Amino acid sequence: MEGIRKALRKMPPSTTIKVLRKVFAMPAPAARLILNDVTRARKEHKPWIKKVTWNLEWKGCWIGEDVSGLDEGSIRQRIDESDVVLFNVHGGGFRLGTPTMYMDAYISWIKTLKLKYGLNAIIMSVDYRLAPEHRYPSPVEDIVRAYEYLTRHLNVEPHKIVTIGDSAGAALILEMLFITHDPSMFEIVTEDTDDDNSTQPVLEELPRPAGSVMISPLVTDETTSESWKENVKYDFVSQYTAKVIKKDYFEPLDPDTPPDAIRVLGIAKLTTGFQAFLPKHVLFYVGDKEVLRDDALDVANKARDDGVDVETIMEDCVHDWFCVREVVKDKKILERADDKLADFVELSLRDAKEEYDANLKRTSSYDQGLEAVLEVDEDIPEMSLETKDTNGSNGQHNMALAA
Repeated sequence: MEGIRKALRKMPPSTTIKVLRKVFAMPAPAARLILNDVTRARKEHKPWIKKVTWNLEWKGCWIGEDVSGLDEGSIRQRIDESDVVLFNVHGGGFRLGTPTMYMDAYISWIKTLKLKYGLNAIIMSVDYRLAPEHRYPSPVEDIVRAYEYLTRHLNVEPHKIVTIGDSAGAALILEMLFITHDPSMFEIVTEDTDDDNSTQPVLEELPRPAGSVMISPLVTDETTSESWKENVKYDFVSQYTAKVIKKDYFEPLDPDTPPDAIRVLGIAKLTTGFQAFLPKHVLFYVGDKEVLRDDALDVANKARDDGVDVETIMEDCVHDWFCVREVVKDKKILERADDKLADFVELSLRDAKEEYDANLKRTSSYDQGLEAVLEVDEDIPEMSLETKDTNGSNGQHNMALAA
């Protein structure tokens, strides 16, 4: 297969697009066999990858310079010392892909951040369950659990986290942000039902990251926008591929399901409220020749109108061009895009850190003021504060959108 891999890397972008169109339309097992081999990490990539097997919380890879030989303690130290953790969710139509499928892009992002701003970055790239073996909401559960692990178990402050997702990966990040900003909106379904008297686990609100990058995001399962009509002849995503993705990922809806029932890929139906669950800064990468262009731009514009600081980078390219670099003929486009990513990450971190420090200062001032009052007024009765344990079942919960 090595000869095929080398040949594919040397193909002109137009040929690569045709090959990808055929691969993405295949049944999942056959498509994975080809795509996983073509995108398998090469020898020069290996030192940048530290694989994490399932640890009851998440699985995937840490990606960073010379991380392959680090033990668990050293990885933890590298995470703590990093200026930014890029929480990455790969695309592939919910059916395909691996956490190391875009290593050239990942390494370029890390190098550009270091070269331009002196920022030490590490990527947490999540390996989630794939359809059709694991349909919705299984992949969403995996992403929520991984983000919870990053923020709660590893205690990485949100002001040093930037989420990045491409295509279906962006859809999963959007869903994760939407679910975890207000868990009361969702029904919690537990796997452990042996103890009828046990307390139901609580899905915690998770902190929003400093910024979020949406690369050719999949925001709706509809295929009626103008860009679907204009660009299907250019793109490697076809109408047939869209039907296969929908069939493999979603369970068929019950006949009595309301037509406006919100589920993943329902973000495009929102008209407002984006500021409630998106971080302050969001960056969209969109291809002018991709079928998802108009739907992605529509969400970007609605989020901007809602008060989110949204920036959109659009080049004359097809779907997922920022990650699938083989479809881009002019490599200067990728250099500019990497440079813009570094600018965005630096701005997001700086603003989030300033806000974090300001909140810390306000909290400190409030605590000092309250302490002073209590010392002076001895008639105030003693107060007792109870902390509610909201750790739930250590991630052993399932989430389903409430109908």
